Amino acid sequence: MNWLLLTSLTACVLGSIATVLRRDPLQKLPSIALVKSGMICAVAAEGYLDVAAAGVALEAVGTIMFCVYLIRIEEVRRSA
Repeated sequence: MNWLLLTSLTACVLGSIATVLRRDPLQKLPSIALVKSGMICAVAAEGYLDVAAAGVALEAVGTIMFCVYLIRIEEVRRSA
């Protein structure tokens, strides 16, 4: 197995475990970013660079949407 692929999948597993263990949604953001980065790197390690480039573009949009979601949750929690 390719060392880059093995490292990428390790990052995905560690990020997934850290995401599950965190309680605060805002603290889950770095762990989720680690999972996404590991997946994109794994796709690139397999040679699908066009798919990896599309994943990078969609990752930025997904992160922005996730941050907006977290802000909305905090607003709802404060008003309740």
